[in-house]
Amino acid sequence: MDAAVMMATLSEFLREENLAPSGRLHWVINNGGDIPNVTPEIAEISYYVREGSPARVQVLLDKVIAVSEAAAKASQTSVRHRITAACWNQLPSRAFAELMYDNMRQLGPPEFAEEAQQLARDLQESLGLPQQGLHTEIAELTPPNPVFMGGGSTDVADISWNVPTVSMGAALAPIGSKLHTWALTSCAASAPGRATVIAAARYLTATAIDLLTQPEQLKAIKDEFKRRTQGVTWRTALPDGYEPPMYEPPEWFLERTGQTWPPDNITWPPQRVVSQEKFSSLGPELPPQW
Repeated sequence: MDAAVMMATLSEFLREENLAPSGRLHWVINNGGDIPNVTPEIAEISYYVREGSPARVQVLLDKVIAVSEAAAKASQTSVRHRITAACWNQLPSRAFAELMYDNMRQLGPPEFAEEAQQLARDLQESLGLPQQGLHTEIAELTPPNPVFMGGGSTDVADISWNVPTVSMGAALAPIGSKLHTWALTSCAASAPGRATVIAAARYLTATAIDLLTQPEQLKAIKDEFKRRTQGVTWRTALPDGYEPPMYEPPEWFLERTGQTWPPDNITWPPQRVVSQEKFSSLGPELPPQW
């Protein structure tokens, strides 16, 4: 665990000179022991390494790996790493976005009932935020910042380099709240979530109908995609021999779905990690002092 803490600390120093404004570095210690007075034999720390392109991700990842090796050397432990997920940056489509945005403006924002707005206000009050409820207007469609300053990650990005792809969002979070919080989660499974899912379905359906009935729109999207991907060959960012993290499902699930375990591309059972570390020497015995 000392080595994991050292790695986390060292990686924070990357932010000063070795991490661009477009980069993102997140970490969490998944396994750091059970109780304070027992020395953990194994520790596990997980990172999200994000950048504006696969090549820049690799540069930042190499720095994180170097930090792990430095922490291992300093603590006289060993370290190994594995990639659990990887994706490209998303390729936007202006023509596709403009088409969907036109449908969003025509159909209007989600229709939030008073129940949904009251829940949002209650959540905002509990968080110390102004009680403004939920967004009730379609935001303006704006071009991407010419200087990439980071963003979310999704494996839809890999699809976007193989076929024209568009993404949209519907206002679900109470105004002023943050993503990946209990406040947003509570909205997803209640009245705000129902309204936004219905609105999103309408936007997607209208756009699909346009593509089926207006061949000139589809051609414009395809032409833009061909132009923007010229000279680019997509290849998965996952390493050769990659195996995703897997958990064996219960027998009843396998029976109901007609599946067998393990899948053909998975090594099972997974290799068990056993600590091989030895306590480091403190040097020769000190002579007695008289």
